[in-house]
Parts: sequence; structure tokens; C-alpha cells
Amino acid sequence: MRRCIHLCTFFLALMLTLSLSLKAQAAEIPSISGQGVLDLVKANKGKVVFINVFATWCPPCREELPGIKKIRTKYPEDKVLIVSISVDENKGKLKNFVDKMQFNYPVYVADDSVSQLFGISSIPFNMLYDRNGKLVAAEAGMLDEDDLAQGFDEFLK
Repeated sequence: MRRCIHLCTFFLALMLTLSLSLKAQAAEIPSISGQGVLDLVKANKGKVVFINVFATWCPPCREELPGIKKIRTKYPEDKVLIVSISVDENKGKLKNFVDKMQFNYPVYVADDSVSQLFGISSIPFNMLYDRNGKLVAAEAGMLDEDDLAQGFDEFLK
């Protein structure tokens, strides 16, 4: 009987620890609101800002992310800001995906206001802001690495 109580207590403690650990891991990726996105752009005035909206379950999103990571290495951080914003609901899966992909730029989790503010109805969705903080491109669909580089080059002149 005593052994059963000890085993039950052990398993309960283990489950609680695992549950808290998963919540802590999922919380490591910060949330962002639509206003937060606008504030981020404003805070980075002087840089070209690229924002990619994606989800882990979206095949085209997954396909374009390695190109975005690659392009991040080609432009200095004091000239270009790249951010990805996930619309995933499962933050645990997102955290695992971000860890596996080894993003080299910031990743956020979108709240509902992001899709509403920017009129996002399909993903991937990409936005490009010039150095003055003006939105110069916003569209759904995969973005080719070369097209992104061309956009950066144009607005960095």
C-alpha cells in the first residue's frame, strides 16, 4: 500500500513537472499583436523590414523558410530586419519547429489582431517595409529568395 502511494506520488510529480516544462518551453516564443508589428516597424525605422507570416503545418511556408534564413546572412542586421510571425495555435509544436529549423532571426506568435489588421487570409504572407517605415509590398504566396534579395537591394539604395 505504501509503495503504491509513493509510486502514485512520483508519477503525479513527474507529470506536473513535464506539464510545467512544456508550458515554459512554449512560452519562450513571444506573442505579438498587430499593433506590436507596427511598433516593431517604427522602432526599426532606417532599416528595410521584412515580415513573413507562416505556420508549421503549411508546406509552402516550410519551403520558403530556408531561403529566408539564407538571405538573413547576406544582409547586415543594422540595415535589414527579418521577422517571422507564426499563426500556429500549438505553441509546443511551434517551439519544436523553431528549435529544429534554427532560425537566425526573431520569431513571434501572432495574436488574432495580426491577421485582422493586415488582411491576412492565406499564408505564407509577406510584407516589406522601406527604410521610412512605409509598407511597399504585402501579398500572400511563396517568396523566392532572389525576389527578396532584389527587394532589399532596391530599398537599400
